[in-house]
Amino acid sequence: MKNQRNNNNIEIDEMNYSSKIHLSYGMGGFIVNFITVALIVRTIYFYENELYLSITLIGVAFFIFGAWNMINDPLLGFLCDRKTRLTERWGRRFPWFIIGAFIYSFTYLLIFIVPFRDQMGMFIWLLITLFLYELSYSLWQINWLSIYPDKFRSQKERTKVSSLGALAALLGIALGIILPPVFIEYGNIDSYILAAFILMIINLLFTFLVIPGMREDEELIAREIRIIEQQSQKESFWSVLKFAIKQKNFMAYNLFYIGSQVSIVLVLSSLPFWTIYIIGARDPNVEMMIAATYIIGSVLSIPIWFKLGRKYGNRKCFIIGAVPGIILSIPLLFVSDLAIILIIIFLTSIAGGAVNTLMYPCLSDAIDELVLKSGERNEGVYSGIRTFFGRSSIIIQAVVFAVVHQLTGYRAGAATQTPLALWGIRVIMVLIPMFFSIAGFLLMWLVYDLTPARVSENQSLLRDRGL
Repeated sequence: MKNQRNNNNIEIDEMNYSSKIHLSYGMGGFIVNFITVALIVRTIYFYENELYLSITLIGVAFFIFGAWNMINDPLLGFLCDRKTRLTERWGRRFPWFIIGAFIYSFTYLLIFIVPFRDQMGMFIWLLITLFLYELSYSLWQINWLSIYPDKFRSQKERTKVSSLGALAALLGIALGIILPPVFIEYGNIDSYILAAFILMIINLLFTFLVIPGMREDEELIAREIRIIEQQSQKESFWSVLKFAIKQKNFMAYNLFYIGSQVSIVLVLSSLPFWTIYIIGARDPNVEMMIAATYIIGSVLSIPIWFKLGRKYGNRKCFIIGAVPGIILSIPLLFVSDLAIILIIIFLTSIAGGAVNTLMYPCLSDAIDELVLKSGERNEGVYSGIRTFFGRSSIIIQAVVFAVVHQLTGYRAGAATQTPLALWGIRVIMVLIPMFFSIAGFLLMWLVYDLTPARVSENQSLLRDRGL
C-alpha cells in the first residue's frame, strides 16, 4: 500500500484495490435503489388505487412495520458484527450479504402477489410481506455499508468508489421508475405482478455483479479477526447503540440522511398522482420523461461534485448542493406545464448530485470517528442505525399520504380530484420534502463539523492504532 501526504502533512493511504473491485462494489448502489424506488413509487398507488385498500390501513401497516424496524436494523447490525464459523474463510460481511441479497429480490415480488381481496386480508398480506422484504433488505445492505469504511480507507479511494456507486444508484433509480410503466397497465393487477417479476430477475443479475467487490480478502479478514479477539470484553447491543446515538456528527449525518430520503421518497411516490392529476397525463411515459430528466442532470453533475468533494471536503459540498436544490423546488408548488416541470427537475437534479456523490464518504468519515473514540469496529450497528433512519422515510411516506389524503378528500381511482385534493398532492410532492431538506441542511451546517483536516487526522490515527 502506498502513502501520500496532504497539506496538513498527515499521511493518507492511496487506493489499495483495483478499478474492477471499485466498480463491483459500487454496483451495490444499483440494488440499493432499483427495487426500493419501484417499491416507493408503486406500492401505495397499487394498494390504494388498484386494490382499493383503505389508505388508513396502508398507513397503519407501514407504521407497525416502522416500529419493528426501529429495533430490527441496529440489532441485525450488532449480530452481524459478531464472529461466526464462517468468518475465518469468508469474512464477517460477505456471507450475510449473500443470504440477504438473494432473498431480497424474491420478497419484492411477494408484495404484489396478493391472494386476498378483503380489507383485513390485504392489510395482513401487506404487513407480512413488508416485514420479510425489510428483513432481507437490511441484512444485505447493512453488511454492504459496513465493509465500505473498513475496506476502502483513503479519501481518494472512498470518493472514487462513492462516485461509481452514485452512477450505479442513478441507473437503479432510472430503471426502477422507467421499467415498470413499460409493463404496467392501469386497472390490470396482473401487469403489476409481471413488472415485479421482471424487476426481480434484473436485480438478481446485478447482485451477481456486486459479489467480487463484497469479497473480503485475507488481509481484511485477518484484521477483522484480530480486532474482534482484542475486544476481550464484548459490549452489549444497548451499550453500543447508546454510544453511537450520543455522537453528534454521526447523528447529524443520520438526521440529514432521513431528511434527504424523505424528500426523495415523497417525490418519487407522488409521480403517478402528479402525472395523472396535476399534469393531466394518464400516460406512464410521462413518468419516464421526468425520471430520465432527473437522471441526466444527476449524471452530468457527478464529475463536478467528485472534484469539488476532493478539493473542498464532503461536508462543505453537501451544504453547497442543498441550498439551490431547496430554492429551485419552490416553483413546483404552482406549475403544471410539463416543459417547465422538466426544466426545474433538471436543475434540481444537478444540485442533488452532491448528496448522491458524497453520501457514503460522509458516513464513512463519521464512522471513522466512532471507531477512533470506541476503539472497536462495530460498523454493523452503525450501518444498522443508518439503515433504520433511511427506511424510516418509507414510514413517513405512508403516514403523510394517509393524513393528507384524508384531510384533502382524495378519491382513490377517480378520474378527477377536487382543488383541495390537488393541493394535497402538491404539498406531498413539494412542501413537505422542502421542510425535511431545510432541516437536514441546518444539521449539516450547524452540527456536523468533520472538516478535511479532521478527517485526515482520524484516518492517520486509525492506521497508527491498527484499527
